[in-house]
Amino acid sequence: MASQSSSNENLQRLAERGLLRPEPASRDEVQGFLVDANESLEDARNKALRPASRFRLAYAAAHDLALIALRAHDFRPAQGPGHRTIVFQTLEHTVGADKAIVVTLSKAHARRNASDYEGRVTVSDAEVRDLITVTEKLSGLVRAWLAKSRPDLV
Repeated sequence: MASQSSSNENLQRLAERGLLRPEPASRDEVQGFLVDANESLEDARNKALRPASRFRLAYAAAHDLALIALRAHDFRPAQGPGHRTIVFQTLEHTVGADKAIVVTLSKAHARRNASDYEGRVTVSDAEVRDLITVTEKLSGLVRAWLAKSRPDLV
């Protein structure tokens, strides 16, 4: 894991490149995303739903959690191409996520885009389980980081 100062420098460089923009986070915003992430993840575990629906819910929870991590560093994605992807790509710098988490979430993002922009994509139960597992890990990382580094937001 990179040091906090080098992580902040990396985020600042992304802002200088126009991929992020500085903006102070608020407790209400973070709390709202935490509630949304919890509810989406809980619903994603509902095996009565179709795999594609469960996948979308798990993806939504992962995106909310990654966005919380970025917002807690007082940045948000800039609008434009890649604005959803950048929240996953910054996880190493925001909460110290390992590459496996980032890769899994980047693949999930690609699947989500294929579904949204190219039509229906079939998702297996195994893919849903894997995404839920990674999202649960991310939830633990984000919550631990918030408790340690930004308790004012929780």
